[in-house]
Amino acid sequence: MSLFTGLRHLFIPHTSNNHRAKALHIDALLTYVLLFAVFNLGLKTLNKSIPDVLGYATDIHVEQLLSDTNAQRTSLGLAPLTLNSELSAAAAAKAADMFAKGYWAHNSQTGTPPWYWITNAGYQYTVAGENLAKNFSDSQGVVNAWMASPTHRANMVKPSYQDVGFAVVNGTLQGEDTTLVVQMFGATTAAPVAQAIPTVAPKPVVISDEAAAKVSAVEPTAAPNIGGLTPPQPMITPMPAQDVTKTPLFNIPTVSRDVVFAFLGIMMGVLLVDALVAKHKNVVRIAGHNIAHILFLMAIYIILNAVGRGRLL
Repeated sequence: MSLFTGLRHLFIPHTSNNHRAKALHIDALLTYVLLFAVFNLGLKTLNKSIPDVLGYATDIHVEQLLSDTNAQRTSLGLAPLTLNSELSAAAAAKAADMFAKGYWAHNSQTGTPPWYWITNAGYQYTVAGENLAKNFSDSQGVVNAWMASPTHRANMVKPSYQDVGFAVVNGTLQGEDTTLVVQMFGATTAAPVAQAIPTVAPKPVVISDEAAAKVSAVEPTAAPNIGGLTPPQPMITPMPAQDVTKTPLFNIPTVSRDVVFAFLGIMMGVLLVDALVAKHKNVVRIAGHNIAHILFLMAIYIILNAVGRGRLL
């Protein structure tokens, strides 16, 4: 079989494929599933072997997180937050505990709340809150995702908060190469009356591609002061807030997205050619609505373009 004959058999309706491109036959679906499974397994294997060549690109900086957070607050007439070293130490200790004990939650596996880390860092608060994020590629993406989530946004624009701390830490969490961002809010005294939030809502944040997030839990925005809490476990030595910048030769989300989008493009092209040839040759089919399939693949394309790797808690 020549190359032309093989390609025609795969992509163009002909007598050799019962007037339906072989790539569109139902038995081809299993092949696609197996190929994508092998592809994903290959990405994970190579990432563990050569993370500097094939890995997850990250460019998150505390300074940018603070700037973007305050930009959101000032746009609503609220006072900007002050970067607090004690809250940053608390955020870093919380991140270290999550990595050390392999959990991803506001409360630890033993029930230790976020306020434990804040109090043990020496910050005596009257109100406090915590936002978590992981596996985002840049600072703006983290803040956009927080603002797009009602529970996390409530923390970002809470008028009574005065201070904020950040920790950006890279490590392995539950067997996955992970970048954690911990944001802790607080106030040590009653905050002054804040300027009212405008009744006209600001332009909504649009999340696309790697800027997207899947919200997995309700955010605790405040808790009673627990300065007298007896530590349920030895305190982890706080780490300084960090910036994480990783630039592998090939970024896994980009590679995965490009491969999937190329596949969707090829399939939409095959469906279009199939529909045109079938119409030209007056081929009558009992099943197979190419336009509906094309619209379905376009919907998948749009969804994938709007959903990224990052997650919030």
